[in-house]
Amino acid sequence: MKFLKNIFAFLIPLTAMLLAFSIYLLIDNVVDNYKTKISKDYSIVIVTNTPLIKDNIDELAGIKVERIQTLQKKKIINDIKSNLSNTSIKLLKRKLPNFYQIYLEVFPTTSELEKIKDTLLQNKNIRKVEVFSKNHNQTYLLLVLLNSVSFILFTIITIFAIIIIAKQVKLWFHEHSTKIAILRLHGASILYSASSVLNYAIMSSLISFITVGAFLYYVSNNMMVIFPVELQSIIDVEIDFNYELFKIFILSFSISIFTIIGVLLKYKINND
Repeated sequence: MKFLKNIFAFLIPLTAMLLAFSIYLLIDNVVDNYKTKISKDYSIVIVTNTPLIKDNIDELAGIKVERIQTLQKKKIINDIKSNLSNTSIKLLKRKLPNFYQIYLEVFPTTSELEKIKDTLLQNKNIRKVEVFSKNHNQTYLLLVLLNSVSFILFTIITIFAIIIIAKQVKLWFHEHSTKIAILRLHGASILYSASSVLNYAIMSSLISFITVGAFLYYVSNNMMVIFPVELQSIIDVEIDFNYELFKIFILSFSISIFTIIGVLLKYKINND
């Protein structure tokens, strides 16, 4: 019974932390995937007085330009000529400025869009820039917000998990102070003296890792568990399960073991 109590003392905070981390990983994958999808469709339209030298624009607000596409004047005129007279069409052909679409490698944030607009307008040849800020994707912004909230939640739970584990280790030292003192008198190292609590931590980390790994596998194949049906087209992403599992494994063992080592060092300093 005492063995299970000690295991659960480590297991519960570790599992809570890893669950929060796995949810953050899932949302982060969804955000990155959606960002890539919409970046392919999103473009910035610029109007220039003279033909643009495309090679001069290779980066905007730290984002690489994927390509710059010329909007053919003939096509633009064909789209509107039904409402114009022949004279107006001829005049339009002479006066119509140059139009370009700029495609970026990464979908920009609202602040980046403002920087991009300011940068482009510094070019005297560019007379107008349309970044479509009013149409800036609301779903993307909501996903970014959700991603930030999940990361903050993970950070808070991690802090509490470390505090709980550290207190549990201190409690264990208090309960076994006599045993540790005897072992230390016989020349045992502090690490050897605390081998049982290290075993609890390793066992709890392994159980937490397996539990959360199973959760991650299930949710990554059934994303509708944590996302509404309306987002089905957005959350249809392929997740590198092995890579994400490796992250959880490292976090599971490093948090518990490093927390215990920290407490051990403090105990050694105070008692030597």
